[in-house]
Amino acid sequence: MKLRPWTVTERWLLALWLSLLLHGALWWLPLRPGQPAGEAGGLTVRLSIASEPAPPPTAAVAAGIPGGSAAASAPVDAPPQPDAGDRMRLGADIYYPARELDRLAQERSAIVLPDVELDGHPPASVLVLVFISETGRVDGVRFEGAAPARLADAIGPVFGAASYQPALKDGVPVKSYKRIRIEPQPEPAALSPALSH
Repeated sequence: MKLRPWTVTERWLLALWLSLLLHGALWWLPLRPGQPAGEAGGLTVRLSIASEPAPPPTAAVAAGIPGGSAAASAPVDAPPQPDAGDRMRLGADIYYPARELDRLAQERSAIVLPDVELDGHPPASVLVLVFISETGRVDGVRFEGAAPARLADAIGPVFGAASYQPALKDGVPVKSYKRIRIEPQPEPAALSPALSH
């Protein structure tokens, strides 16, 4: 028995059917159990501010994110430089560390960090330097070490928009910096819809 060749119309119908089958499989893949609905491979992390003190300062400070409004004398794109002892220099201004202050700068309202979607594994922790003026305004936000870009983009503006009671040294408001450790925690996977068998 000899088979007849396929017509052009039959070939197009077969290609259309295979295309629909392939696209249907791709729509179903993100909904398989154990994976957040609508997400193919991202990881959402919840950020929390660690309560324990961060380690002492290091000379290497990288990847800066500008604060909400920077002082004219402190360019926000320049990395801070260590000054005498633990003091940090941002532009021409010197910022005092916690150990030299009578009273630390205190947040005027709670700082709420957003959930962030990351590709791959989140870092164990991220160290953030927040430079606070003598009026309580944030002059700049920097990261010690490397921070994933999405994490830095999410954290920088939150701290940059924060407002503080300024730190006091000898009873006078002064510029200071805070070292804050952020700990990313993986979010529990979103519940996927039940699959029918």
